[in-house]
Amino acid sequence: MEELTQYIKADFAVLVAVLYCIGRGLKAIQRFPNQFIPLALTFCGIGLACLSVVSRYASYGNWAAALFEGVVQGVLCAGMSVYLNEVIAHCSSNKGNNPPK
Repeated sequence: MEELTQYIKADFAVLVAVLYCIGRGLKAIQRFPNQFIPLALTFCGIGLACLSVVSRYASYGNWAAALFEGVVQGVLCAGMSVYLNEVIAHCSSNKGNNPPK
């Protein structure tokens, strides 16, 4: 996990928590298939990260660099939020059980 977190910029760390909450909301919707939650989070992450980058566009040299960073950070944050969900689910399912041998 440390390898992944070194690539996520501090400005986008809150996006991981936002995407986790969106994912929990999508899971609560009975009609939304669970298999599409990671894909939906990826698109939401890319969109939100691109909005964040475009709002700070003055610090970038061109639109391509800004959009590239938005896409990369969005994908990384979506991956981290899905990973966070899996860790939480795994830890909560092992409560009271003996660790595997």
